[in-house]
Amino acid sequence: MEIKNNDFVKIEFDLYANDKLVQTTNEKKAKDAGLKIENKGPMTIIVGKRAIVKAVDEDMLNVKDNKTRTLELSPENAYGKRDNKNIKMLPKSAFTEHEMRAVPGMVYDFNGMFGTVKSVVGGRVMVDFNNVLAGKNIKVEYSIVEKIEDVKEKIIFIFENVLKLPQKLFRVDVEDKEVGITVPEELAKMQDVLKKSLEEFISDIKDYNLKIQNFKNK
Repeated sequence: MEIKNNDFVKIEFDLYANDKLVQTTNEKKAKDAGLKIENKGPMTIIVGKRAIVKAVDEDMLNVKDNKTRTLELSPENAYGKRDNKNIKMLPKSAFTEHEMRAVPGMVYDFNGMFGTVKSVVGGRVMVDFNNVLAGKNIKVEYSIVEKIEDVKEKIIFIFENVLKLPQKLFRVDVEDKEVGITVPEELAKMQDVLKKSLEEFISDIKDYNLKIQNFKNK
């Protein structure tokens, strides 16, 4: 097995921070550790896109088999050191204006920046924008279960996980080198954007004749 950047692979992994399990694809391990996991079983990732951490992407380029590999990483080589400059004091209105309630310990999305509420005092909220794993020693145990070659599976992954489209809003049909993607009319009008997104993540999409149409014209 040869792994390159932009390959789609399914992996199983356990991630430990300061020797404590914090992420896993194993349902039993998650249950034993009191962790919640949305997807059970192997997780699909695109090599080089930092789905876990950069060091894992780099290590995958050396993988030749399905054996479990272990990486032990310092904070500098994982999620970085903690930086007090990333701790901000925000007005409570930053939450109430968006119909959110500031709760200590909760993580919120601030236009793509994730912050953890540390405290709420009066009308001010202290938010920590450091990665929750920053400053911790990380150990990752992972194995590549499968390298995905099927272009249909790759397209569905991009639509669901990158473009965040529910599967009911699109259909993918592949026959030989012909790829047909059916979407609602308003999305079909953005077909140049959709094609660009697919080309960005799927290197071999250029080998296919890609046609995007809407359900109305199907």
